[in-house]
Amino acid sequence: MRVLIIDDYKGFRDEVRQILVRHGHEADDIESASEAIAPAETGNYDIILLDYQMPENDGLWFLRNARIPRLTKVLLVTSHTEPRLITEMFRAGAAGYLIKPFDEDDLLRNLAYYTNGRASPRTDMGGAVAEDPSTRTTEGRVLPRTKS
Repeated sequence: MRVLIIDDYKGFRDEVRQILVRHGHEADDIESASEAIAPAETGNYDIILLDYQMPENDGLWFLRNARIPRLTKVLLVTSHTEPRLITEMFRAGAAGYLIKPFDEDDLLRNLAYYTNGRASPRTDMGGAVAEDPSTRTTEGRVLPRTKS
């Protein structure tokens, strides 16, 4: 599976890319909505993980300006949970969303759901994920909460 990560926070992009590669997926990352337009339109991605709040242009701007291929699913990645924002993103073409912070299992579960199981999480990760996110190990690491 091919994934494009659009987020202005490098640490977040690096974490997500490492998780995806470790699970056998291809991942590209870009730090701004405007730079992501051309790759999103031509990159043959299965999933685009799209940050909402970025400098210059936000995720909504991206959805309104990019011609996303019909089979590519865009998932909003944000800490904003206002119903108005989520509704706007759906109207603009987002297929779903992930609320930051989330962990590796959340990411893989969502990718599997939105790709009809093509991105199923591995079952050999070992170890249970603790209920308290602050106690999670590297494999269940909570991805950083960024400003969006």
